[in-house]
Amino acid sequence: MTGSNWNFSLPTAVHFGWDRLSTLPDMISNLGGRHVFAMIGRSFLNRVGEAGLKELVGSAELTIFTDIEENPSILTVDTAAAHCRDSGADVVVAIGGGSVLDAAKCVALLQKNEGSIRDYLYRVKKPAGRGLPLIAVATTAGTGSEVTPFAVVTDKEKNAKPAIAYPECFPDHAIVDPALTLSMPTAVAASTSLDAMTQALEGFWSTRANDMTRAMAFRAIVLIFRNIEAACLDKDRDAIEKVTLGSVIGGTQMAMIGNTALHPLSYPLTLDYDLRHGLACAIYVPAFLRFNKPELGPWFDDLLTVLGFGMVEEFADAFEAKMEKLGAPTRLSELGVTREAIPDIVKNGVGRSTDFNPRTLTAETMVEILETML
Repeated sequence: MTGSNWNFSLPTAVHFGWDRLSTLPDMISNLGGRHVFAMIGRSFLNRVGEAGLKELVGSAELTIFTDIEENPSILTVDTAAAHCRDSGADVVVAIGGGSVLDAAKCVALLQKNEGSIRDYLYRVKKPAGRGLPLIAVATTAGTGSEVTPFAVVTDKEKNAKPAIAYPECFPDHAIVDPALTLSMPTAVAASTSLDAMTQALEGFWSTRANDMTRAMAFRAIVLIFRNIEAACLDKDRDAIEKVTLGSVIGGTQMAMIGNTALHPLSYPLTLDYDLRHGLACAIYVPAFLRFNKPELGPWFDDLLTVLGFGMVEEFADAFEAKMEKLGAPTRLSELGVTREAIPDIVKNGVGRSTDFNPRTLTAETMVEILETML
């Protein structure tokens, strides 16, 4: 092998396994936490109650914040940051899906960096340092947010979803406990698992990929692709563990290199067609597999062999079939997208990561790809 030259670092300590949530009190104590600002998904809080949450944080004082919508807005983040500041908390604990974890990264950052999160989303300001210590506890197997510095926030004024990706935003600890995903409704499980699968595929074919990240993406793809139906539809514990493992492995490689074209393209579908994030990402996978085929190297042939396919087209068809079994839309027309709307989706769906697609994309080629998806 020649030409291999890369760096790899993950500032987040990852704690994986069944019932690892029980280690949370010791984790808070080891961080010197005396007052926890807990950003909690409502479904989790409804399940454990305030008394159960208090038990989870041990002897620390507790302030709870639950007003976090899916695709959290700038106002939500700034409001939560103000509540956190007023509470006097010295540790942030986030328990929920990707929206909760993303919002919590921003809130923790703003405790020691002045201004609105808007300033950091649009790079008016850069962090002067890390924020409060953050423990991220994922209750979905999909976003990988617990091990990345990325946080996507909705700017309602601009109808956009800008993101931060500062190293200061890595959580200090990530608890990845498959038990927490058991109660996910099938629709949520399907969306988050497809998000994890899409992230792994984007990482695998990205022009930024290196030996380490591609090895992680390979493993994540295999784990998720083989187990996604049993995990989402049958609630099989072994399959759930494997999809959860695939999600955190895929998230780890994503933390190093980011995404490619699919994630930016998903944002117009989320904002304008009210499609869940994971579904909005995955709907593009079959078409982009076919488009990218000429630029997928021998490493992709290895993946096809392990998955039992002889050609990229077979993989694309099988991916689409899995989406249908999971109740995910596979055609843009199912969402109400018309041919006339496609240029605007493309215009609003180009991001910094678009250039990392393995095959060069132009606005014209992207329109052509999306037209095949109607």
